[in-house]
Amino acid sequence: MAENIEMPQEVASDPVQAAIWEQLTARRTFAQEDAPTLALLCYWHAVANQAREAMALGGTAYKPIRGKGGKRLKMMRKNPALTVLKEASTEIRALSDQLGLSKSARNVTVQQARPASAHGKLLTLMFDDRETRAKAAGA
Repeated sequence: MAENIEMPQEVASDPVQAAIWEQLTARRTFAQEDAPTLALLCYWHAVANQAREAMALGGTAYKPIRGKGGKRLKMMRKNPALTVLKEASTEIRALSDQLGLSKSARNVTVQQARPASAHGKLLTLMFDDRETRAKAAGA
């Protein structure tokens, strides 16, 4: 239960992570063994926030490359915070799925739990085939 899950010290010591922990545990019930995964999710949210702040201070996701004498060249370089934000987003998505927080993770759980009739099995095969073909086509 959310009341029984204890916030780890490393989460409690960071106001951003602590706020995310409180938000997540207020809306949902977690088991104590979910605490390490929740802590990682809070950490990556804090990293994403820092990367967004760094990008906001720097102006854009891409910056011009300067040549000798400070002359602006036609090439651009990626803001390093963009790479950090992308990695944090990937981790957040994976951890959210692991905890069943994302819509796609909930759909998989519901589909696995639902018994299929003969017609339901046919529809499942049909939609799985469509999904496979769409992925193969690059959609």
